[in-house]
Amino acid sequence: MNNRELFTRFIYCLLGWGTVGIVYQYTGQVTGQAHILLPSKLDNAVPFSPDAIWLYLSFFLFIPLGYFLCPLRKARPLMYAMQLCALVSGAVYLCYPTTMLYHDYDLSTLSGLALSALMNIDSPQNLLPSLHVSLTLVVLNALWSTQQKFRTVLAVIWALAICASVLVLKRHLFIDVVTGALTACGALVIVHTAKFVLKRNTNEWINLSDCFHVSGCGRRRFGDSQNTKRNR
Repeated sequence: MNNRELFTRFIYCLLGWGTVGIVYQYTGQVTGQAHILLPSKLDNAVPFSPDAIWLYLSFFLFIPLGYFLCPLRKARPLMYAMQLCALVSGAVYLCYPTTMLYHDYDLSTLSGLALSALMNIDSPQNLLPSLHVSLTLVVLNALWSTQQKFRTVLAVIWALAICASVLVLKRHLFIDVVTGALTACGALVIVHTAKFVLKRNTNEWINLSDCFHVSGCGRRRFGDSQNTKRNR
């Protein structure tokens, strides 16, 4: 990986993740009008553990690694998908802000202190859909490779662990995870469809230009031959 490619990947990461940061910061203001989401039976069945904070925080390593380890051709679509996830989620956060009932836990351990620090800076709103989940999944899609199976398996395990950590830490509910996954799938479909349509239209334009070029050359050759006959 040369310096130019490294810089390109950095720019994609900056624009993609930077958009997420701006949207999340803007929509994370506590309004007092947030709808309270109630836990489901599945949420209640998941035990709380502050030790999951390390998996949760590994998200902030997983995201940039996605930009720097995926094939370069996937880095730009990853940026677009991440931006789209941020914009869609931000629109939901503004139109339908959500929160949940947070409980007090024993946070005297190192993991608990780390979780407490996170809670002090994180917004208690912006639950549905979970950006933590949607961004993790779009990065997983970029890292997916049938040729590098071992790396793909590691990425899948890591991504699933991150998604599970939001439930174990009681930072999100199961419905947030599901809607986050749906947001990621929708963003990926839109980005790949737009890429396909753009490529097809570009190819059609190139073929059309080639036809005009060939037709123009044919007319010039025909005119030259007619002039030659007259001169004779």
